[in-house]
Amino acid sequence: MTFREQYENALTVKTDAPPENTPAAAYFAGIFYEQQTDCADRIPTVLCGGSIKVNEALTLSYTPLNCRMLLYTQEGAGTLLLKGQRYPLKNGTLLYLDCREISFSLLSDLSPWRFIIFFVRGGLFPVYESFLSFDTCLLAQVERHSSVLRNLKQLLAGETGPSLPDKLRDAGLITAILTELFAETLDSSSPEDRQKKYAPYLWELKHYMDNHLDRPLKLEDLERHCHMSKYRICHEFSAAFGLPPIKYMNKKRIEAAENLLLSTDKKVHEVALQTGFENTNHFIHLFKKEYGATPQAYREAHQS
Repeated sequence: MTFREQYENALTVKTDAPPENTPAAAYFAGIFYEQQTDCADRIPTVLCGGSIKVNEALTLSYTPLNCRMLLYTQEGAGTLLLKGQRYPLKNGTLLYLDCREISFSLLSDLSPWRFIIFFVRGGLFPVYESFLSFDTCLLAQVERHSSVLRNLKQLLAGETGPSLPDKLRDAGLITAILTELFAETLDSSSPEDRQKKYAPYLWELKHYMDNHLDRPLKLEDLERHCHMSKYRICHEFSAAFGLPPIKYMNKKRIEAAENLLLSTDKKVHEVALQTGFENTNHFIHLFKKEYGATPQAYREAHQS
């Protein structure tokens, strides 16, 4: 049985849309790649993949498949249902999933939901999974400048034929993606090691920001408090936590705002003020950049 046949047998598409408007199962796989027998199951290989856009509410229910899956959300949002747990697939998140022994579902939450997806197979994946306490899936936020996103887009632009050079290039890109993903996961799962690595003032600054999101913050304030240049502070804070201080705090504020939007009836401008944004338009701009929708549209989509 070909992988296409396995995939179509494993996937059930559930939607309220008329049958004639519902895409066939194969649509959600992207393009099925021709396979190279010389490297089958020996190197990381793409079985199928592509850029998928979902415009309506639907559920993709999968029975086990002999492969792993990479799914990166570019726009909108979805949810992974796995072992009774819900994992949010927000704008900018990358999901790595072992599909071999468990059923799972993908739900579209905020339309249009646009994502890059690859189903992959090879001998490398168990090696990476052995480096940490891996249980079926990993979910990570990918920054816009990340090499992970760049490699995903290069993989998307590659050839789907059986050429061995193309398969080797794909293997290199998949390996680079996994290396960055698992390295970031290992790094974030060892806070004691990170605290030893970076200066104590950075952790003090982070703790202050995490607990005072409603207070205004300027780089000049940090200069005076830390007695060092704002350029050095930005460089060292970015190295430790992945973002410069102001962007880090804005990200935390946006996350707090999302929680308020979904758990309270506060108006958008009240949510903005409570999470430290004096300018509501600026808050709306940052929220849409992070979640792919305005605060009000996001609230309505998740309360319907």
